[in-house]
Amino acid sequence: MMYSSLTTLAMATSRLQASVNNIQSQLKLEKISSLAKDTKIKSLEDLVIKLGYDPNNVEAAEGIIRRKNAGIATLKKQFKLPSTE
Repeated sequence: MMYSSLTTLAMATSRLQASVNNIQSQLKLEKISSLAKDTKIKSLEDLVIKLGYDPNNVEAAEGIIRRKNAGIATLKKQFKLPSTE
């Protein structure tokens, strides 16, 4: 009887430890992902500053995006092939 209780407790402890390890791994991955996003945001802000715009000025950033999208649309029109090809 005592052996059965100890075995059950040991198995439950083992499952709990595996769950804790999985949670810790997931938290590490989320932290790395968050740091990568922060780095990417910082890089984009630095790029916007190099272009001469204030990152706090949302209208300027939207203007950059609009001009970029217009340029992409123009390139798509230039490279559009006839439907027969």
